[in-house]
Parts: sequence; structure tokens; C-alpha cells
Amino acid sequence: MNLTWFYLHCFAAVAILWADATDRLEPAFNAFEQKMGLYTPPDTIDDTPPFYIPPIEQDSTNMIPPFFRPPIESIESDSNMVKR
Repeated sequence: MNLTWFYLHCFAAVAILWADATDRLEPAFNAFEQKMGLYTPPDTIDDTPPFYIPPIEQDSTNMIPPFFRPPIESIESDSNMVKR
């Protein structure tokens, strides 16, 4: 039985794992992508900004649907209102 394809796949898997372990796989893929015109630069969202940016505080009550909000006390209450 011809095991050429089996050994070829085993060799390719070991070569890819070795290149990844020695940090040579990512630069090789980046160079290949640049040759093909598919390269996108790394995302800079995790870089620290040069100045402090305060977190955005959002009012969480705007996200609650009206039927989940607690009932509002009023003078005239009907059967659906909670009496306190």
C-alpha cells in the first residue's frame, strides 16, 4: 500500500507545528499575504493611547424595556399598578 500521502501530511503537520513553536509561522504567512495582496495590518485597538480616555458611562435605565421597569406610583392606581 502506498503511504506517500500519509507521510506527506505527517511531514506538513510537523513542519507547521515546528514553525509555530519557533515563531516563524506568522511572519511567513504575513509575507505570503503581502505577495498576494491580501495583507491587513495588525489591529491597534489593544495599544495604549498616549493620553487618558475616561470610560463612557451609559445610563442603563435606557436599555430596560418599559414592561420590565418598576411601576410608577400615582394617585390614581388601577389593577395593574403595585400599591405601596
